[in-house]
Amino acid sequence: MGFSIFAAGTNNFHYAKDDCLDDSDFKVVEIMGKLQAMEPTKAGVITTGIDIAQPSAGIIDAMQAMATMQFLHLLNNAVSFLAMKPKAREGWIFVSARESHLLWPDTGDNGEYKFYPGDNPGHEFMKKIGPALKAADMADWGVLRELVICLSKFERKVGNAVPAITIQLSH
Repeated sequence: MGFSIFAAGTNNFHYAKDDCLDDSDFKVVEIMGKLQAMEPTKAGVITTGIDIAQPSAGIIDAMQAMATMQFLHLLNNAVSFLAMKPKAREGWIFVSARESHLLWPDTGDNGEYKFYPGDNPGHEFMKKIGPALKAADMADWGVLRELVICLSKFERKVGNAVPAITIQLSH
């Protein structure tokens, strides 16, 4: 169950991508692996069921944690490079995150980061958009990865103009 990203910003910047990878794509792989390794006995079925319901830490979890740390670092760099633009003080990054549900209203929120005071732009950006990502169940490495790609491409396109961008994330 991937997500979609759409962004528009200064200097006619556009970025759009559907079916982006996130944590949910690896949960299916992990469950399939557990089912394939299951012993064909009643005890094997019960043990595998418990492990799926209450998963133990495994290689997939470690890989996701490492990917999250790496993409947080890269996102910090991308926002910092935008903050170094000559007109950054006038700019902003607006992020809207939404998760659609079949039987109840959509969940999500918005976050807006302005490039001032600018002591630690990447950290300040994550503090502003983090609650929106959590509200839409999008606080994972896949979303961070797409934000890094989008903001890095935007940084190259914006030139010396005011860095202003709106990003929409939808599950």
